Amino acid sequence: NWPVEYGGTPPPDYDIFHELIYWDEIARCGSGGIAAAVFFTIAIALPPILLEGSTEMKERIARDVITGEKIIALAITEPSAGSDVANIETTATRSGDEYIVSGSKKFITGGMKGDYFVVACRTGSRGMGGISLLLIESNRPGVKLTRLPTQGWVTSNTALIVFEDVRVPVTNLIGEENQGFRAIMFNFNHERWTGIAMSLRGARGCIEEAINYARQRKTFGKRLIDHQVLRHKIAEMSIRVELAQNMLETLCYQLKCGASPFEVGGQIASLKVFTTRTMEYCAREASQILGGNSYLQTGVGARIERIYREVRVAAIGGGSEEVMTDLAMRLAKL
Repeated sequence: NWPVEYGGTPPPDYDIFHELIYWDEIARCGSGGIAAAVFFTIAIALPPILLEGSTEMKERIARDVITGEKIIALAITEPSAGSDVANIETTATRSGDEYIVSGSKKFITGGMKGDYFVVACRTGSRGMGGISLLLIESNRPGVKLTRLPTQGWVTSNTALIVFEDVRVPVTNLIGEENQGFRAIMFNFNHERWTGIAMSLRGARGCIEEAINYARQRKTFGKRLIDHQVLRHKIAEMSIRVELAQNMLETLCYQLKCGASPFEVGGQIASLKVFTTRTMEYCAREASQILGGNSYLQTGVGARIERIYREVRVAAIGGGSEEVMTDLAMRLAKL
């Protein structure tokens, strides 16, 4: 749903269900790394600029990113601060018309190919009240990138980014100084919602592969699909997936009717936990049905093998199960 004035082509009747279909179809390829590198990074990095950035910044950045000429990545997580965003340590010290940025960011999806980074920096006191967002070009002196080999999402170009006294013009400030925390939290909700949609399609992909294989493979004189114990596996996978789908579409309907991401933040957190656990369960059960074939990176089980390696990034990225569960309870105000 990118703005037309910056090269977007949204449908005239766009609502969040269009976006749900969009992410579901992208994730159908069964490779989270491709989806993350090509589509996901822009989806989580550009919104803060469109919502909080200056007109000059939008005109300078948005069109090239939306049309695919440039790549943008979100840089929040640090070696010592992940979900605990309020305690990030990367600093941006004001010096005349510039900020001098020092620190590091880790696990940055799309980082190795990024032309721009949306970076959370500490510009004020400790805690959430001293955080700002800066746009930093990757070609600025002092920006150093290191590729991080990952268990899954192999094509995601995940990077460690080190900023060594990088000079950034004050005009690259996104929104107001020391007011970046709220924008980050707002953005997290959309990131988690996107992850839910992609994880759910991953779970469905596991069921699809399991059924296709079980219809063809024969043991003890009959197809795998005709063995009751394996039919029960498929039934249990389907039950969990359809429950998650119902919860997701209910959430989408609330957002379509005007609920803000902050109002449904607890539901998003809870659903992320349930959906990624469903994805993990389906990957395991599909692997059991395919047997040794699911252990190979080639052949009929290659998709299951890949999805299994992507379970952990789905469960941890954007907020771990433990953090999400605690967040849901805190927002419930028990």
